[in-house]
Amino acid sequence: MFNWKIIFIQFAIFILAFGSINMAGTINGQHFISDGSDRLHEISIASNQSDSVNHNLTKMMQRGNIAMGFDQTKISHEFMATKVGGQIKITALDDKDQQTIDQIQIHIRDIQNDFAKGNFTKPFYIHAESVPGTEDMSQNKEQIHYQIQDLDDGAILILVTNNTLLANSINQFMKYQSTEHMGH
Repeated sequence: MFNWKIIFIQFAIFILAFGSINMAGTINGQHFISDGSDRLHEISIASNQSDSVNHNLTKMMQRGNIAMGFDQTKISHEFMATKVGGQIKITALDDKDQQTIDQIQIHIRDIQNDFAKGNFTKPFYIHAESVPGTEDMSQNKEQIHYQIQDLDDGAILILVTNNTLLANSINQFMKYQSTEHMGH
């Protein structure tokens, strides 16, 4: 049986992300929506909760591969909330995999640049939903200071603010990310 709530939420996310829909349909049992370009965007329809969790993690990892520019199975994510903000640490599982390490360091710089502009489309795309804390982080972007710490096997993005309410929003973001990327 179709879960119409999931379909509606995914439809709304697609509209927010791509602006309009010109076509929707099913090809070989997979559900797609077209944004009017030559690209089709897959949507999922979950039939039961356990299949949905595994399917959603797989889809999140696939979207992460695209948005971050590296294979999610080759890295580890750590998200830590702090009193003044938080930290995003991404490391390669193989400390000799220089290609992945370079890609991680590029990605950390990309998200620093995006976040500083109030742009949180990558987390939105990866998780296929609005990510807690990002609205406040975007609206108060000038109150967040970013620092990058390169590591031998990856990098850390440090977020710091003097605004207690904004620190709480950053903490919400970190806790959500930590839960979503658990074990990864």
